[in-house]
Amino acid sequence: MDARELLAPLIGRTITTVTGRPNTVVAVGDNDVIVATSRSPAGTPIPIRWVQDALDRLEADGDVEISVDALGFRSAFVGAALLTVPGVTRLSSSPPRLRLSAQDARAQIPAEAAALNAWWEGDVSERYWLEITDRVDLGVDLHAPQRDASGKPTSGYSLIWRVQPGDLVFHYDKNARSIHSWSRAVGGVTEAPVIWLSHRATTRRRIGNPIPQPGWWLDLDGPFELERPLTLSDLRARAEPIRRALTDLQRRHAGALYFPFFFYGGGELRPMQPYLNKLPAAVVTAFPELAVAVAEAAATEPVVGNLDRTAQPLGVSYRLAAVSPLPATRDAFTVDPAIVERGLRGHADTQNALAASLELSAISPRSPRADEPNFDLAWEAGGAISVAEVKSTTPENEERQLRLGLGQVLRYRQLLEWKHRRAVRGVLVAESRPRDESWRDLCVQLGVLFTTPEEFGGRPWTDTHPA
Repeated sequence: MDARELLAPLIGRTITTVTGRPNTVVAVGDNDVIVATSRSPAGTPIPIRWVQDALDRLEADGDVEISVDALGFRSAFVGAALLTVPGVTRLSSSPPRLRLSAQDARAQIPAEAAALNAWWEGDVSERYWLEITDRVDLGVDLHAPQRDASGKPTSGYSLIWRVQPGDLVFHYDKNARSIHSWSRAVGGVTEAPVIWLSHRATTRRRIGNPIPQPGWWLDLDGPFELERPLTLSDLRARAEPIRRALTDLQRRHAGALYFPFFFYGGGELRPMQPYLNKLPAAVVTAFPELAVAVAEAAATEPVVGNLDRTAQPLGVSYRLAAVSPLPATRDAFTVDPAIVERGLRGHADTQNALAASLELSAISPRSPRADEPNFDLAWEAGGAISVAEVKSTTPENEERQLRLGLGQVLRYRQLLEWKHRRAVRGVLVAESRPRDESWRDLCVQLGVLFTTPEEFGGRPWTDTHPA
């Protein structure tokens, strides 16, 4: 990878650091790249060789630490530049690290995505999107087929390539007819099959049952519920700011806008048909329901390695786990395994059964807040916090799944102890009884409770020690 070739297309663009701060690439010279920040709006030179050194390390080792010790005093910009490389994702660590997926690094942005009218580029405030769908698992990820039912590219799908790490995605539920949650984009786009069926009635009748087809996936950190859902009735009653935003964009920008709403016959506001849409900042700021989410996102670190020691309540009210029609061919190691697994029926059923068991014991199950690690389930009892990682298991995948789960729950335990300044018990939950009972011994050694659904009824959930 060549640093100059990476930086040249970024001229005039504002990119974000791993902590979400804007950096604007002003110019690229023979030896330096000129970068403007809030502290240096006129721009300051940064040696291109610093970016090249980081690229070389990333390519050689597969990951690189973003810190002054590792990359020099302009490490923040170097990390922002590396985040524009396809396949680079941020790890949940402190100091932050970036990882390169070799498979994704070879993938180039599709021609249809490159040809989109990116009217928002260069404006750091334009970082919002609206997913419009009837999915039951909104906020787990963005995924869509690569082509529509007629085999043609469509902006509603290819816009997924334009979502940048740290962008906020709001979710419009077509069943509830409301925007009720938001998520934060993490990582880059990966390619894997999707199971999809068009919303158009004529297409549904022609195709029949949903079928697997080539797709694109983008992982999300979330979902986080809005304090108050923004219903279609609300949008229609307060439609004037939306109309003004549309008119202003049409005046300032030629070509497609990918606007999420239209006015039927010039009158009634309706959500657009495409799956993914560009949500203008003017619309977000006009509605307090959405602006509150933006403020919450700005107040929290975009990764789980947040070391904020301010005492806060644990989590939010439990969000019922739902099943997503994920194809079995999706590679769990091209994305966060926890995010992939949350859409599986075994995982959802086990997690919901654990929540029900806790409620029978008069314990309130909790889902993560935006500034907490993205755990499956947590609760407070017996003077301590417990955090659970749920794993769907079969005889074939038991070893791999439990290895993953144990590592995740140990990390969640550590981060929650930092966050809440209290003792935290880790709980590893397997869908079925393990064939290898030594997993229980290992968990006891590490202070982790190991359990399965068949044991939920007899578990002392208030006990702070594993058994």
